[in-house]
Amino acid sequence: MNDSLFSNLQSFRASLNTSFLERADVIDGLLASLITKQNSFLFGLPGTGKSELVRAVSNGFKGSQFFGYLLSPTTDPSELFGPVAVSKLLNDEYVRDVKGYLPTANIAFLDELFRGSSAVLNSLLTILNERTFNNGRDVLETPIQSIVAATNSFPQEESLQAFCDRFLFRPTVDLLKKPTSKRSLDAWALGIKQRPVVESKLTFDDLTTLQQEVANVSASEEFLDSFTQVIDLLATRGIVISDRRRVQILKFLRGWALVQGDEELFPEHLHRSLIHIVYQTQDDVQVIKEVLEQAVPTAEKLMESIKRAHNGILTEYHALHAGDSKSVDDLNRLVGKLRKMHRDLDTLSNKLDNILESGQYRISASARQAATKLAQTIESSSQSVAASISNVSS
Repeated sequence: MNDSLFSNLQSFRASLNTSFLERADVIDGLLASLITKQNSFLFGLPGTGKSELVRAVSNGFKGSQFFGYLLSPTTDPSELFGPVAVSKLLNDEYVRDVKGYLPTANIAFLDELFRGSSAVLNSLLTILNERTFNNGRDVLETPIQSIVAATNSFPQEESLQAFCDRFLFRPTVDLLKKPTSKRSLDAWALGIKQRPVVESKLTFDDLTTLQQEVANVSASEEFLDSFTQVIDLLATRGIVISDRRRVQILKFLRGWALVQGDEELFPEHLHRSLIHIVYQTQDDVQVIKEVLEQAVPTAEKLMESIKRAHNGILTEYHALHAGDSKSVDDLNRLVGKLRKMHRDLDTLSNKLDNILESGQYRISASARQAATKLAQTIESSSQSVAASISNVSS
């Protein structure tokens, strides 16, 4: 990817996050879905900005055609696919005038999808699966890149769950939780502050280029091993993923990595993405998180364990100086303990260096900064222990 396209994509992504608070995973997933031509389904209460966000993503690619519609039980297929062409009907041809409707859109948003009739849902299947539309005797190749649907809650009916499976990325869009986010929203509503405008320099041609760039995102054997382990562990917990969906997930993950600005897939990419994809019920989400924690330790998690171990050693070190050692045996035992602490601190330092330098982990700039600070702290503790060993031994 050239520098200009990379910069424009990241600027657009940042602009979306500034205007749509607490939606980072949803934004990245929608962009990845669009880049990999997958479909998305947003669950969430009314008023969480689902349709506004999808429209903003679509508008970010200048020249794209957006189609949005709120479905109801009385929605007629003609409202989505276009009216029947009367001139053709007179010639016994049942053909729709699709211009300006769903079959000619690039990105579509269908709100309250499950309120649509069975006729509407059945008519959507070929568009969702093959991106084709049966218009009379003709089969139209649609220019649709991604269809995003939405509803208030995950469906309970088995037939609707099967239909929902046609959508790969399926996050829940929650109400704002952070006090700072709520305060910003209130300030925007009252006009105290102006809500940031979503800005983008991307075009629809850029989207085509990004879709081509996905193929250049590499995947190592280590990543495939981690992916396979996660899928196998999920199967043992009752979350079975079909071969078709497995292939779709891998394609999506390449898009996810591209959106993050990465040129290769890292096991860490599984953490924020799979929880929105492979669940079958809402109860599965916690299981997926547990499996990922077990199979794919992140650099941040490993650094937390190193920090806890360091704090434990430091606590023990200070405790050793609580009493004075008088006898030679006491001094020898004290030196032995201090030397073990020194070795343990060296081990922690080496583990931290391995995390930073091995290339096995995806490390953000903030995580790398925290690791540098932790390395300095461990080094300082190691020097203190070494000085104590020297003082006791002399």
